[in-house]
Amino acid sequence: MQFRPSTVISLLTLAVAAAAHGNVASPIARGVGSAMTSECGSVVSNMLKYDINTNQQQLEQNSAQVGGGYTDACELFLCKGTQFADNTANVHSFSQGQTVPFTVNIVAVHTGVANVSVVNLKTNSVIGEPLISWTDYASNNHALPLNNTEFSVTIPTDLGSTCSTAGDCALQWWWDARPIDQTYMACVDFTA
Repeated sequence: MQFRPSTVISLLTLAVAAAAHGNVASPIARGVGSAMTSECGSVVSNMLKYDINTNQQQLEQNSAQVGGGYTDACELFLCKGTQFADNTANVHSFSQGQTVPFTVNIVAVHTGVANVSVVNLKTNSVIGEPLISWTDYASNNHALPLNNTEFSVTIPTDLGSTCSTAGDCALQWWWDARPIDQTYMACVDFTA
């Protein structure tokens, strides 16, 4: 039996839906658009468009299985491959020292570690220490604590001009569930 590419994508999309786990709901995080499709290919962008909660490993594995199509600029392990060019209307303006409330949707718990950090998008590196971190995040062993889904972070006061230009920095929510080898992340573009 031979499958058409659209059938393969549909089957992969269903597989991703079963593996959905979490994403930032507020402040508005990066989403999927034409720049992502151009850099990451239609398989990855369609999977993420259908279910923004999926993990990086699933995106990478399925893209490789059906012929890839993503370039080095896709960077699945930086903002889940979502591209700044698709999200210029969602750049948040925060002041250094400002407290920023977060809401995270977790649709399936998996024990792991997590943090929110300021990320330099040009170098894919964390600036300073995490703004908040958890050593036992979304654990399967107990009820989900409210501070896993509703919390606040404070924008560092020592950023100088590092994050003054849109596209240079993001607040990155990062959750790594090592027992199941799945990583989730979302990027909130901001200036400060």
